[in-house]
Amino acid sequence: MGNIVAIMVNVSTITVQINDKSPVLRGRLKGNQLRKLPALLDMHYTPSELAKAIGFTRRQVYRAYLPLGCPHEKDEAGHVFINGHQFKQWYREIYKKLKLDENEGFCLACKCVVKLFKPVNKQRGNYQYWEAICPNCNGKIAKAITR
Repeated sequence: MGNIVAIMVNVSTITVQINDKSPVLRGRLKGNQLRKLPALLDMHYTPSELAKAIGFTRRQVYRAYLPLGCPHEKDEAGHVFINGHQFKQWYREIYKKLKLDENEGFCLACKCVVKLFKPVNKQRGNYQYWEAICPNCNGKIAKAITR
């Protein structure tokens, strides 16, 4: 499961990297939607029922989750059914929280994990942070310093 999986979707390619530091960003749920995940039951949901229960659109199921490998079943007519518990477990596996090393930061401009090269100590009030330049896009990266 630590390998890179590439899945073709229409014209674009979605790359899922599970054990790497590159996160899967497409289809990530917001805070209120994440709090609704535990309420999913061990039953089959249609994509529109799942979307209504969590709070996103049905199109997100077809554009983001099914191409990324969401566990689902299809009947003879081609209707999609998603088990609530399996979806919850799959979502938590695919969209894990990033663990960054001491010398790494996340660039919000190019959406990738990069090594901090020559970070500068800065402070605003009691908030201390490092500021560095992204080697990919030359954007500013700020990382909080925990003491």
